[in-house]
Amino acid sequence: MITLLAAGLCLLAVGGVSCGGGSREISSVAVDSLARADTLALVEGLRLYEEGQYGLAREHLLESSLSGSTYIRAESFLYLNALEMELGNYATARPYLERYHTEAMQLLRRVADSEGQMTQQVARLDRRHKLLIGTVIGVGMLMIGALLFLSERRQRFWAKQNEPVPPSPDISHWKPYLIDAEIFKQTAIYAEIVELAQQPANRSARVLTVTRQQVLDQELAAVFADFAARLRTDFPSLTTGDVKLCCLSLLPLSSFSRALCFGSTETNIIKQRKHQIKKKLAATQGHELFEFIFSNC
Repeated sequence: MITLLAAGLCLLAVGGVSCGGGSREISSVAVDSLARADTLALVEGLRLYEEGQYGLAREHLLESSLSGSTYIRAESFLYLNALEMELGNYATARPYLERYHTEAMQLLRRVADSEGQMTQQVARLDRRHKLLIGTVIGVGMLMIGALLFLSERRQRFWAKQNEPVPPSPDISHWKPYLIDAEIFKQTAIYAEIVELAQQPANRSARVLTVTRQQVLDQELAAVFADFAARLRTDFPSLTTGDVKLCCLSLLPLSSFSRALCFGSTETNIIKQRKHQIKKKLAATQGHELFEFIFSNC
């Protein structure tokens, strides 16, 4: 990104260097040399800023902010503001933001002045030249729009960066229930489920019978009693089937294995129920609890 930025800055900086000092003229070679030096200072400052070397980045950006190019000065002050905001130096950052707006407005005025001069010239040219100048004006208007868009976008970006990040929900109190899963893995019904899961995953596979499903429900209710009660209390919208799937999902079982526990060979019923559970959990606990419960899936 910095390499592309450097190329663009070199082109823009050469046309933006101010050759002040009364009537003293500076050769094109000297202008190119100054522009390149300013560009290199800005590019180096941006590189160091991205690497988190803020002290060195500040030195290079301050150097490039003295450039004769309005464009380079504007970019320098913009990133000086970003750097100080990153470090929490808000009082120092504000003047840089003001300087950035000042330089940006100078660029806009230059474009507007150029547009006015070109408009007068169009009146003296033939139709072919008018078409050419009209194209240039269009490009100038696009530049104005691009500058305004980038300025607004950068302001929104830095405003968003300064917004406090809400803390993630604490789900640590759910993790002890993984011990229940280890206990359940010692039961006979779990061994039966694991054995059934060895079958080819097709419609002819044997599933848990209604009687064995009742045994499974009783074992789940006994081993995961606290976990199931907590789910029903915190999420009243969960159905009995939802709670059953949540308990099974704490175990290292595939979607096919869990479908067998519901008396089916279709894994789609598990996917659909998971989707409904995700929406119900997201209302309060968010994505983290869902990921915790279905981490084995």
